[in-house]
Amino acid sequence: MALREATRYFGPTQWGPITVALAWVTVFAYLGSPGIATLTMREIARPGADAGSAFGRALAATLVVSVGAGLAAVILGLPIYWDKGGTLGLVLILTPGIPLLALFMSSGSALIGRGRNDARAALDPISSALLLVATFVVIDAHLRSRGYALAYLGYLSASGLLAAALATFFVRPKFRGIRRGVTSTLRASLPLGQFDLFAIAYARADSIMLFLIRGNRPVALYGVAYQIANFLFAMPAMLSNALLPEFMSADDDRQHFLARRALDVILTVALPLPLFGGLFARPFVIWIAGPRFAGAGPPLALLTGAAAIALVNGYLFQMAIFAGAEKGLWRVIGTVTVANLAANAVAVSLWGASGAASVMILTEAIGLAMYWKIYRSRMRSPLGRRYPLSVVVALLGTLALWWTMHAALGLEPGTGLVMFPRALALAVAYAALLWTITSAARKLSQRQH
Repeated sequence: MALREATRYFGPTQWGPITVALAWVTVFAYLGSPGIATLTMREIARPGADAGSAFGRALAATLVVSVGAGLAAVILGLPIYWDKGGTLGLVLILTPGIPLLALFMSSGSALIGRGRNDARAALDPISSALLLVATFVVIDAHLRSRGYALAYLGYLSASGLLAAALATFFVRPKFRGIRRGVTSTLRASLPLGQFDLFAIAYARADSIMLFLIRGNRPVALYGVAYQIANFLFAMPAMLSNALLPEFMSADDDRQHFLARRALDVILTVALPLPLFGGLFARPFVIWIAGPRFAGAGPPLALLTGAAAIALVNGYLFQMAIFAGAEKGLWRVIGTVTVANLAANAVAVSLWGASGAASVMILTEAIGLAMYWKIYRSRMRSPLGRRYPLSVVVALLGTLALWWTMHAALGLEPGTGLVMFPRALALAVAYAALLWTITSAARKLSQRQH
């Protein structure tokens, strides 16, 4: 709702600088808690852990590093955006929100590690409501982009402080020996922080490159498409975070069962996404952002395909973290990020927003092959070859079934009620897909028993 109101109010030309400023600040906000959030979540979830001390160390380390990240955002942003005055002003206004966004992430991780996924889940709609209120304030007061940046800073401040207060209620932080604790926390989080560094560069560098190479409108279109698709990219972390407290205290058999069941859920959600993108991307973008952003339809269709692979990759990444296989992940995330940046340098120059979205599919596919190899080597009794093969066959069968129904019914592209028969055809194809996957999983489970 906030995205809908903001994009319709500002339009593509004004939304471009806002998008790149938010991307820039988000990069440094993740650097403000480099691996600390993941480390805190895992440490608090361990049986018999001193949750208060772990959370106290995490809070102090997050504030120390995030302040440095904010300074780096200004120092590096000055030469890059110096001749783009409007964007530089937005970056400078939003920079104080970096420590607060980092605080939100670390506090949320403490709640998850404590097993309070209900409290963590409550933060998302509350913070979204705060953003919606800030957006309405901007529109009602007829403010421009800098007014929106100030309102967004207020939203970040309120969300960060609220998350810290809620986490403190459930996990009382302890600050004894905090100086030594901060040092040990930063040292332990460094390997995970390297993943955060590459992951955020991988996720947001394309928007910054689009702005610098192609200008305001392409980054505005891509920003809308990415923000919609970002809901899908966040799903693996939500699922694996819900598993974490039980997973860390379970025996080997239970861990294997949880990992298998989570993968079933991920595949069930992931496989229809390319079909959804092909069918509904453009009308969905128009419904949210209006006809002026219709050009975001093709990038969104491509990003839903990338999100389907990213859902599986995110699950495999989290399972490797839970199993303590961080060293193997370093090579994967480094390879994927370098490939992404190199390919974007070409694709953004030639094809703009659609090129950036296509690169996302390419690099997610590279990551899938590498993550799957780690998963099979680290998890006890990994999945046999027949199970993933049945999933691939099911997906190809779904594509064929949907296309056959689409051609037989003579469905035409459109919006509104015209989309209903296409949605019905997709639902039938998805039901066939679910039946195939669950049947294969049931047979595999019976053979193992």
